[in-house]
Amino acid sequence: MRYNTYLGILVVSAVTAFWLTPLAGWLAFRIGAVDVPNERKVHRSVMPRLGGVAVYLAFLLSLLAVPFLQNSIAGEFRRFAQLMVPLLLGSLATLALGIYDDIKGANASKKFVAQIVIASGLWYGGFRIDSMMMPLLGPLELDYLSLPITVLWIVGVTNAVNLLDGIDGLVAGVTACMALSLAVINIFSQNVLVSLLNLALAGACLGFLPHNHSPARIFLGDSGSLTIGMVLSCISIISLFNGGADGARGASSILTVPLLLFALPLFDTTQVMYNRWRRNVSIFQADKGHVHHHLLAMGYDHRQASWILYSVAIVTGILAIALSLLDLGSQLFLSVLFLVMAVGFFLVWRSRLRDDTSTGDSGK
Repeated sequence: MRYNTYLGILVVSAVTAFWLTPLAGWLAFRIGAVDVPNERKVHRSVMPRLGGVAVYLAFLLSLLAVPFLQNSIAGEFRRFAQLMVPLLLGSLATLALGIYDDIKGANASKKFVAQIVIASGLWYGGFRIDSMMMPLLGPLELDYLSLPITVLWIVGVTNAVNLLDGIDGLVAGVTACMALSLAVINIFSQNVLVSLLNLALAGACLGFLPHNHSPARIFLGDSGSLTIGMVLSCISIISLFNGGADGARGASSILTVPLLLFALPLFDTTQVMYNRWRRNVSIFQADKGHVHHHLLAMGYDHRQASWILYSVAIVTGILAIALSLLDLGSQLFLSVLFLVMAVGFFLVWRSRLRDDTSTGDSGK
């Protein structure tokens, strides 16, 4: 019965997103939430930008159906219903910020401040990283550092997902892979609430993907990428860190697990910020230094670049799942190994792109 419910949430969310997306596109044209092509963009026609509204509504509506089920999962879901209140408020605030940006355009620094306020509210609402299992150091209690670390994680993941949104289908596909990986980790740990949240988000992204995969007919917009990133960051807090929210503990793991799971967007953001710092320009100044832009420059088309990065997200997700199932000693050994490999990969990547002087703007 439990696995039937899990599958049902995934399917209902996907179908709902698939059918709501054309309505979101129609609404985007009506209110002017469109992306007009220019020399900085990689698309060539006017595109509606409110795909995130369809994704969010599908995520929310599929979860709202859970309490009405006549099984044990509905009971467990209702028991932690208070956890949904701060998540609902935080996600709605982020969605509103994204919609405003999609219609009017918002200053990057002001968006950043708004995200810090939202993340602080989520911390007060119970989404807290109170402790972390550190490689070689063991459990680390954060105490007064809990608020800044939590805000850094939520804002960091939110913007990493947002910055990854540069080519057709990329964010929807990658976040679906990450959410499904998180779902598997928590299904193994029998964490019902966290599993449902992940499956609802993964289903919504998968249902949207047919409309967004190259050639896209609609974009997620900031209403989608910001909201998906924020929701995923909150889910990961109660999935992978020792600090739970209102008693709803997830599959607490060594820090390497969340870093592996979010490796692609975090790597992309880190190397972009590093490049902007080296050029002595604002970190908010958009450019074509993202991983997907480099793949396009290598001759891959949108579909090929997306599938390459889907594959990366699948591999890192599988590694995160496998690592979460091992004993602490094995986790420590592999964490060190993965760290060495990550540093080596970054150095190889930097060496390959050393002569790349592209500074065109991607809109992100």
